[in-house]
Amino acid sequence: MNDLKTITVLFRAYNSLEKIIRDDVFQYGLNVSEFGVLEALYHKEQLSVKAIIDKVLVPNSSMSYVIENLVAKNYIKKVQSEKDKRSYLLSLTDIGRKLMDKIFPIHKNNMRKILDILDNDEEETMQKALVKIGKLSKNK
Repeated sequence: MNDLKTITVLFRAYNSLEKIIRDDVFQYGLNVSEFGVLEALYHKEQLSVKAIIDKVLVPNSSMSYVIENLVAKNYIKKVQSEKDKRSYLLSLTDIGRKLMDKIFPIHKNNMRKILDILDNDEEETMQKALVKIGKLSKNK
């Protein structure tokens, strides 16, 4: 296989998944970046802004806007770190936690329905292949 069909297939799959995810989280009044922040905090409880940026893969310039929107919606709180006054820590509010308790299981189920078209071996093989490709940019 010497053509670039794999890249085309990969981009089509990515675009398809992105639309499905975007539509899924939109029904909860969120965009993908907002949901990503809420999901990270839902699983990790408290993270620095830098840790959120690394985890959610949203550029620093956009992340400030996303965080401020979530604070305004009262889904997260942002407090200055006691250890490093230049750093801020983020966590879910009670409203944010209740929202995620309600929507995360539904979202997870919706995403699993997509992945369940693969058997376990296919999913594992795909994960390994994508991890391999994903590491390329870190090595350059």
